[in-house]
Amino acid sequence: MPKYPRTFLSIATALAAGLLATAAIAAERPDPKATYDRIQSLAGTWNGRMEDPLSGPPVTVRYEVVSGGKAVIEYQNPGQSFEMVTVYYLAAGDFRATHYCGAGNQPAWRLGKDSTADLVQLEFDGGTGFDPDRDGHVHQGEIRFISTDRIEHRWFHYVGPKEQGVTHWFLDRELPKPAEPAEPATPPAPESPVPAAA
Repeated sequence: MPKYPRTFLSIATALAAGLLATAAIAAERPDPKATYDRIQSLAGTWNGRMEDPLSGPPVTVRYEVVSGGKAVIEYQNPGQSFEMVTVYYLAAGDFRATHYCGAGNQPAWRLGKDSTADLVQLEFDGGTGFDPDRDGHVHQGEIRFISTDRIEHRWFHYVGPKEQGVTHWFLDRELPKPAEPAEPATPPAPESPVPAAA
């Protein structure tokens, strides 16, 4: 037993508290596979607005699960002149994403340390086609799960190391339209009786 039992007890208590806090943080942070599964659940079309959920410019996002479930492609404004694509995937068990920007560069992201079950933080992880110390690029992003049919995006735009602005998107899942009621079949008109020969 140490010479100063109170000091020993204080140190042991502090260490135990630290270990518990670390375990709690680790438990809150989703594992990469769970995050990827959540992204897969977005498959389909999402419509909404940028900046203001009621009156902002319209935006459409479509998610498609491809390559036998090994990748998810996110199409931003599909079919428009400013269409952009992000591919989400797992690499060696880590959650990753690559954004193919209309600006001609390809920033890469990994799962951010402050992600939760309902917030996917996309943390900058290099990229190609630009110099992150000088050029404009989408430096990081967030996908927040509000409900099964509602999400929000936030995209952080940088020039070099400085943030220049944030784009906020409000998106709702496009639900299948109810089937049109079938037209009732019209019975054939009765045939006129043929008059008997005289």
